[in-house]
Amino acid sequence: MLAVAALGGCGSPERGDSAPAPPVEPSSRPDIVLVSIDSLRHDHLGCYGYGKPTSPRIDALAAEGVRFENAVSTTSWTLPAHAALFTGLFDSAHGLVDNGLELSDRVVTLAEALQGAGYGTAGFYGGPYLHPTFGLDQGFDTYVSCMTTIEDTLPQDEVRAIAGGDTNVSHQDVTGPRTLEAVRGLAENLDDRPLFLFVHLWDVHYDYIPPAEMVHLFDPEYTGTLTGRDMMHDPAIHAGMPQADLQHLIALYDGEIRFTDGILGEILEVLAQRGRLDDTVVVITADHGEEFFEHGHKGHQQSLYEEVVRVPLIVRWPGRIDAGRVVEDQVRLIDVMPTLLALAGVPNPSEMQGRDLGPLLRGGTLPPEPALCDLDVAGVRELHAVRTNRSKYVSFPTPHWWQIGYQYFDLERDPGERDLLPVWSEGWFESRRTLGRLRDDSRALAERLGETVVPTAPLDDEMLDRLRSLGYVGD
Repeated sequence: MLAVAALGGCGSPERGDSAPAPPVEPSSRPDIVLVSIDSLRHDHLGCYGYGKPTSPRIDALAAEGVRFENAVSTTSWTLPAHAALFTGLFDSAHGLVDNGLELSDRVVTLAEALQGAGYGTAGFYGGPYLHPTFGLDQGFDTYVSCMTTIEDTLPQDEVRAIAGGDTNVSHQDVTGPRTLEAVRGLAENLDDRPLFLFVHLWDVHYDYIPPAEMVHLFDPEYTGTLTGRDMMHDPAIHAGMPQADLQHLIALYDGEIRFTDGILGEILEVLAQRGRLDDTVVVITADHGEEFFEHGHKGHQQSLYEEVVRVPLIVRWPGRIDAGRVVEDQVRLIDVMPTLLALAGVPNPSEMQGRDLGPLLRGGTLPPEPALCDLDVAGVRELHAVRTNRSKYVSFPTPHWWQIGYQYFDLERDPGERDLLPVWSEGWFESRRTLGRLRDDSRALAERLGETVVPTAPLDDEMLDRLRSLGYVGD
């Protein structure tokens, strides 16, 4: 992990016609810290109105910067959402939507664009879908896994059990402290170049096994037996579970948020101690949220309801953007890349579907733009949605060609998506046309970009074990 000292010297790979723009003057380039907290629901943060003390450090960042009230991911699982974050493209354009695929070098990532403009680039990740196998390491001088290996964390008899097929224990990994130490090692060896630091914090993702003091903080009176381990496979965790157990499950999730909030605070303190936070753009976001049976599901990668596609988005840059601003306009995860490039004075390197949110950061306005959400899980489920601040239209396949598979919600009147609106509702046909147009435009862009994904190299046994334990890979 001390290899983070080798931050310099890689340079940017060649990109042909879509190569990054020439470097801009160093004086216009702030440090950039982009933090993605896996599975973090926006409505479980204090700054978004949650009543429990899950997020004091994130809340402070929101008070010091701009908070986007309606930020929308592209999907409800990790791999395509991070590809969208790194490319500024909807999932149907970047194409990284399933196992066995790798982002090709035809697509210029955020890290590559900043690297080509003279940034030192470093990434630290805690979950398997950020692994270089999937191509998301492009443009990073240093890209470090903070996952613990199975052998590091378990006695040999349990390692043998996993080799025999019992893989669920791999989901009990705790990666936040390792990530903190990795960033500390990086900070001790920084040079004078502007820094782009990407941090992926994993521990909010199930299983929910926060420290004991966090459990006591959020559910001190619980006397049941629910542990939060093996969350997706535990038969005790189901839609009809006792209310006390459900509330305890949510308390365990909240405890993971509070634990991760503390790790984030320590990471930022490390940078502050080395003078790398005063003129730094800090962005806090998530890839997706989490479901607790609001619509019958648990976890994620099941639906495109608000609890999984709404994500936090907070941007802090002291002295450059106003503190305490709240933006109600809908924005998208794909808008992060063009926004950061604009703040750094780096031109967009290629076609992107996202846009610069700079006017909103400074109190101005932008025309409204719809958000496209896709969930393509081969052979399991296929959902496509278009969302605005006012409504959401979701389409899905049906057994017969003459049937229309859809859901349509008025988000202003029904933010919990409980009342399905009929075909003749105002805006139904317009939403359906908009969804078709966005998907057609994305496919056309993918064709113009060329081969955006290629087959991955074969996954090793440990990676397959981890993905099976997540429920993303079948037996």
